[in-house]
Amino acid sequence: MGAFMRRYMALAIKEVQQLRRNPGLIFQLMIPPTIVLVIFGFALNPRVRDLRLGVVDQNLTVESRHFIDALTQNINFNVTRVYSNTGEAERALKNLDLDLFLAIPHDFDRMLQRGQTASIQVVIDAVDANTAQIAQGYLQRAMEDYNTSGGAVPVADFRQRRAITRSTHPAPPPGAVEIRSAYVYNPGLVTSWHYVTGVMSIIMFINASLVASALAVKEKETGTIEQLLMTPAQTGEMLLAKTTPVFVLMMVVMFMALGTGVLVFDLPLRGALWMFAVAGGCAALAGIGIGVMVATVSKSQQQAQLLTFCVNPPITLLSGATSPIENMPEIFQKLSYLDPLRYLVNIVRSVTLKDAPWSALWPSLVILSAFAVVLFSISAWRYRKQ
Repeated sequence: MGAFMRRYMALAIKEVQQLRRNPGLIFQLMIPPTIVLVIFGFALNPRVRDLRLGVVDQNLTVESRHFIDALTQNINFNVTRVYSNTGEAERALKNLDLDLFLAIPHDFDRMLQRGQTASIQVVIDAVDANTAQIAQGYLQRAMEDYNTSGGAVPVADFRQRRAITRSTHPAPPPGAVEIRSAYVYNPGLVTSWHYVTGVMSIIMFINASLVASALAVKEKETGTIEQLLMTPAQTGEMLLAKTTPVFVLMMVVMFMALGTGVLVFDLPLRGALWMFAVAGGCAALAGIGIGVMVATVSKSQQQAQLLTFCVNPPITLLSGATSPIENMPEIFQKLSYLDPLRYLVNIVRSVTLKDAPWSALWPSLVILSAFAVVLFSISAWRYRKQ
């Protein structure tokens, strides 16, 4: 054990000195991930505001103007222009001047006066399907508000190009079932908390693989790997000493990301900090293992970076960091179980937002630890074979 520690410490000091001679790498590991975390936390926001709404008013009555005024009171819509016919509105939609427009028919006032349901045609730019669905939901809610307050007669029909939806939502009668939702863990519905925790995990994993592959390949390019093999140190000791500085840097980066989330986005930390640290350490080892494996099949740092960019995107997309795994096709849901980043994301969100108990987190931690051991062992075997 004494000889092992002496050899390990000598190699670790050599790696630390090598990192000190490359301050640019340390700067790239510390500052850009923090900046990226802040940018993604503010930029990745599913809320849609200030939708450009056009109106084709073919009725031109007090009732139609009252209806348009009710829509303008909604902060999600910005009524940009009133058109005389649907052709002009369609051209504006095609020229990207509008996000959607609605057409009020000629008999709008007469239908209301007769106590009948008036039909309004809504045309939505569905190039962005998510925005189109959100816009439809906003309109549905605006119609409900108009029906229950501003308009005495239901005006709730949506006629789109491919589908017609007719529904009104009056107050439930006595004896009916009414649903009232209570939001737990995130009562303010702060969307940045979801994305910050996901991006935090992605930065931890991807940076570990990128830096480990770059440092391992550099030994090939400089020719020092042959000199190391001539020393009494074993291959496992070399790899352990080489990855120790990277591991320490990754842990510092992860806690910096956590501090940024707490200070900038008021991210809560409701669970145990040690669980957060252990999960981050296992993920760092798994990422380092992937990086070293990539380095063993690469001949240059450029080739290693290209191979890493081929490996990391699937890991990121299947992890559930930015989109729910449940929304993926079944085949990808099954493949996500082979993604170590998935378990890190689950633990990070459970520790920060939920304060989940140990009984709920230990399966993810055990699987993440197994990934770390297996990937690091395979990378050591590949490194030794090389």
